[in-house]
Amino acid sequence: MKLNRQGWAHRRLSVRHILRGAAAVLLIGASLRASPTVQAATMWRAYTYNAAATVTAVKGLTALFDQIRTDTQNDLTIRLNLGGTLAINATNITEAVASNVVQMGDDAFFIGSVAVGGTVRLPLLIKDRPAFDRAWAAEAPFLKAAYERKGIVVLGHYTFPINVIWSRKKLTQLSDLANQKIRVISPEQAEFIRRLGGIPVTLGTSEVAAALDRGVIDGVTTASSGYGYIWRDLLKYRYNLDVSFIDSLILVNKRAWSALSPPLQAIVQRDVDASMVHISDGMAVEENTLTKELASKGITVTDPTPADVAQATRLISPYWDTWAKQRGDSAEQALSKVRAAIGR
Repeated sequence: MKLNRQGWAHRRLSVRHILRGAAAVLLIGASLRASPTVQAATMWRAYTYNAAATVTAVKGLTALFDQIRTDTQNDLTIRLNLGGTLAINATNITEAVASNVVQMGDDAFFIGSVAVGGTVRLPLLIKDRPAFDRAWAAEAPFLKAAYERKGIVVLGHYTFPINVIWSRKKLTQLSDLANQKIRVISPEQAEFIRRLGGIPVTLGTSEVAAALDRGVIDGVTTASSGYGYIWRDLLKYRYNLDVSFIDSLILVNKRAWSALSPPLQAIVQRDVDASMVHISDGMAVEENTLTKELASKGITVTDPTPADVAQATRLISPYWDTWAKQRGDSAEQALSKVRAAIGR
């Protein structure tokens, strides 16, 4: 087809526009290659078993995620979902993180997924917070290795004050536990309640209030700064038999973690480290204050007699080694390290 002068002029103009556009694309590409790598803003979903926004742990996590967003200049935003708001059972948080359903988890119900974590929860084994901290450090390599195999990074943990036993029914001595249905948070606590004559029941935190109200359970193991204060209108007795400390792990999906730049990872880890200390110390400080307030409002608070403590110890101490043997070499090694760390 022949082109007149006007046609040739139009064709030359079109070619010129194409060349100019191509040159612009090349310039942009060269500019991007010459610039430092910029990481796009990332948003994570986090899930906690905690069902109440008012507990110290949730307030601490909320502050942590705000701090991370600020310190990363909005490069990482983490949205916290409370227990019961997503279709994730409290005992399945580890698996939800491993599957990247959520990128981060706050998990206190992980023992069913990572059994070696129960080493520091063996009833009556650890008597105070400094000993627990030493024990956790001794257990940590085994715990982190188990999570590594699941594709999860353990960023840290916070520690509740030592759990004691609470009930709607009379509970002022060890024998009162007979046939009471007590909600527990781990298999180790379940074994303890069973050996004391009670009936252990496992429930997610969001299910407990309704279960107490309907009489499905009679009591719980918790601390005042855990949920004793939250459930205060449903409980009448606090029996100060020190069952065990409970740790809650901050978990992150390994692929999601690896996608962050090293400087961003360093910021997140620094903020998590500081937050874990803040949450643990905050709950420890308020424990006595809240317990006194609950006593002033009608909850009967009773210290066990030395005879009751001795009896409970006799019943549960053989279980420590049995527990480890049932769970294999890793648990036996972890228990040996923990006992050496705490001198027991």
